[in-house]
Amino acid sequence: MGLREFTDSQGTAWSAWDVPPLRVYTPARAGADRRTRETPGYAPERRVWAERRRRASGLEGGWLCFRSEAEKRRLASPPEGWEEACEEELEALCRRAAPAPTPR
Repeated sequence: MGLREFTDSQGTAWSAWDVPPLRVYTPARAGADRRTRETPGYAPERRVWAERRRRASGLEGGWLCFRSEAEKRRLASPPEGWEEACEEELEALCRRAAPAPTPR
């Protein structure tokens, strides 16, 4: 994950970083599940979340995040070589990015 800081032509300071697509995790433990009990009638709740992060559609392949003091933006599918882009190119990418929803 790269991190860049730049100032746009309006004087706004921005931070930019890439958010990778979903990572696949393998089970950490081997062997028996210790949560299982040998009690008759016992049925533990076993919620399975294949995707723990909420994502808006179109962001499955990762995104480029831009954040300033006033707002946050997302650009789906980070372009190759964005880490080496000049400030003018970063500003153009930031303008193309969609506003991100504010956290609850």
